[in-house]
Amino acid sequence: MRRKMAGLALAVVLGGCNPADDAQAPAAPATPPPAAAVETPAPSAAFTGFSHVQDENLFGYYLPTQEVRIGDLRLDHLHIGSEMEFVAWEQGERMETYGPVMLQFSDVSSPLVTNELGQEAHSRQVRVLPSAYRVGEGDLRFVGSAPEIGEVRLDGQLDLDLLRQAQAAGPSGGEAAPLLRIAAQIGPERLETLSFFWFGGD
Repeated sequence: MRRKMAGLALAVVLGGCNPADDAQAPAAPATPPPAAAVETPAPSAAFTGFSHVQDENLFGYYLPTQEVRIGDLRLDHLHIGSEMEFVAWEQGERMETYGPVMLQFSDVSSPLVTNELGQEAHSRQVRVLPSAYRVGEGDLRFVGSAPEIGEVRLDGQLDLDLLRQAQAAGPSGGEAAPLLRIAAQIGPERLETLSFFWFGGD
């Protein structure tokens, strides 16, 4: 597993956390372990606004343990930004290509290109930015949309103890274990038990 996550680290270095950059995102592990069976709530009813718990440091890329596809769009990761990015967004400083909580998909029908590390990746990505979120104390709720996908709703739990252990192990998360579990409505698809690893980026 350490070798898989180390390889994953190379794929993300180019993307980093640059909000204005559409660089390639890390792909999910090729043969992830099965997620444990857990109870997750249905995606939340409509809510509005943006809020987060200050200084929790949830920054990173949360990589799905199983493939999630909407047509030709494959979920690459759920990204959570830094405290500075949360504050800027909530003060109205917003970008069209980045949010402090967002999902990124790769269009698997798009041409493959070679990045600066010599790795092949699909050339087209789709990001789902938030129209509302609430993040903190282990809770993660998100509403957003993209024309290619439709509405996205997430309602989940983040294991903060496992996250701190992964952060202490370094950007690759060490011997990664799923630490985010959510129920999701992604366009037409209802997914009751999605789980995610953490990767810290650069």
